[in-house]
Amino acid sequence: MRHFPEVLPRRSPVKAFTVVELLVTVAVIGIVGSLAFASSQVFLRRDQANAAVAELMGWLEGISGRSGAFGPCVVQFTTGTNVAPGTTLASLQNVASNARCTPEATLRLPTTDGNRTYNVAVTYTPNSATSLTFTPRGGVVANGVEAVVKISVNNQLPLRCVRISFGTLSTGLNNTTGDVNQTCTVWERT
Repeated sequence: MRHFPEVLPRRSPVKAFTVVELLVTVAVIGIVGSLAFASSQVFLRRDQANAAVAELMGWLEGISGRSGAFGPCVVQFTTGTNVAPGTTLASLQNVASNARCTPEATLRLPTTDGNRTYNVAVTYTPNSATSLTFTPRGGVVANGVEAVVKISVNNQLPLRCVRISFGTLSTGLNNTTGDVNQTCTVWERT
């Protein structure tokens, strides 16, 4: 009888990651995660600024449409930095006589998540104006007054705007700044 040597299965070397490889992987995941988080914050602020502009546009369109039958309707805006959600953004002056201009005499800023606040600025042309009057002539703004309402969240980009002029409402945007002292660069007529 012949003896055959016992054949043992050959073990392959153990495969594992080195500490350096693990550290590099964790660092890359951290960088990608922080970029994703920062990007998501911009999207959240954009959505919140868009919501404020959309509500303002709807409110102003309602007043503009009703002013032909019930005008004149006088609107005044609230401005400031770090304006809390729920604060009045726009209101009718002399509510008793303007009560039929809109079902809601005031428009409040929409809620936000977290500690976010709004920055709101209004630029009037001419500079001496402090309010807008929608006349009974189908929503035309009296005395040639034009106003641009600028809104950002936490004074960070993006900036959103509403322009109210002779007989039109327009929305605008500026995705390079959140500074309400700047202006929107792209306008869309509604």
